[in-house]
Amino acid sequence: MISTIRKTIQKRRAAALAVLVLLCLLTAGCGGRSAKQAGKDQSGSAQEQAGGDQSGGAQQQTGEDQSGGAQEQAGEAETRGPVRIGVLQIADSFPLYVAVEEGLFQKHGLDVEIIEFQSASDQSVAYEAGELDGMMTDMIVQSLINKSSAEDGMKTVAMAFGGDASEGRFIVASSPDSGISAPEQLAGSKIGISENTMMEYLVGRYLEDLGVDLSSVEMVNIPKLTLRLDLLMEGSDIQAAILPDPLAIEAESRGCGTVIDDTKLGKNYSQSVVTLRKALIEDGAGTLDAFRDAYNEAIEKINADPDACLELFYEKANVAEPLQGRYGVPSYTPDCVPTEEDVAKIEEFMVKKGLLDSPFSYEEMVVQ
Repeated sequence: MISTIRKTIQKRRAAALAVLVLLCLLTAGCGGRSAKQAGKDQSGSAQEQAGGDQSGGAQQQTGEDQSGGAQEQAGEAETRGPVRIGVLQIADSFPLYVAVEEGLFQKHGLDVEIIEFQSASDQSVAYEAGELDGMMTDMIVQSLINKSSAEDGMKTVAMAFGGDASEGRFIVASSPDSGISAPEQLAGSKIGISENTMMEYLVGRYLEDLGVDLSSVEMVNIPKLTLRLDLLMEGSDIQAAILPDPLAIEAESRGCGTVIDDTKLGKNYSQSVVTLRKALIEDGAGTLDAFRDAYNEAIEKINADPDACLELFYEKANVAEPLQGRYGVPSYTPDCVPTEEDVAKIEEFMVKKGLLDSPFSYEEMVVQ
């Protein structure tokens, strides 16, 4: 009897041992498959779930905690692709350069690429070809682009220069031997401008507000600024010309008279603006707010310590070496867009010139 019981116990132990061995083998097999699958996950769905972070969700969370969500914003920037902004190498563009150089766009989750142009016309062609997402420009160029681009047009999102009357100085200078020193003496003279641009608009506004009959002067189209200054110095083809700083400073240093200085007229005449394509403004990904935050932060940096930006300014604003001692880093106004009156005046000029059939509304031109 005892022998029979012992045999039964031994059989049960053997069966239990067999089951245990089988379970171990099954467990090892499952573990092998899991490891193999995990290897696949490094380049598959696990990577997607971790937002491309191969070291897992815990590390991603740590990175977010350390940078206040900057990793997540950077991931969004990669998804959106670079925001390509066309600029001219002038002082108006400088806050954009600072925002890129200081990593401020990146900080706010944007990848912004600055593309330089030698002329506003080349810049406009590039935008219409789909090579740009925004521009540093003026509202005359913006209106012309919107006329041809319709729903693919742009809106002003920030001011470059012109937040107040002291920014972005233009002068109407007279040739050294012209004898012209006051606005009323411009009657009967030839004034060098760039036709159908902000410069023509400005000269008209100055003369109108100063009581000079527009029909008493002849506007001469000289688009290239350096040629305009050279012709002004000669004094034969033109006797006056509109010039922006720093070229205005050079003209004054070479003996030209300052007939009109628009920073002393008590009005804010000239504005340059930063625009973005409508599709970006309305993309639902926060591009507009991120762009403005970075841009305004750049302006605050410049205004807080302009001397620290001086070397970069001379390089990016293309300031000629002889002028570098006389033309410092200007101030800029953050959180600023053109007023309704500013836009209305420009649109009125463009309709009168036949550049537009009808004016654009403020809402079509500006995002507040």
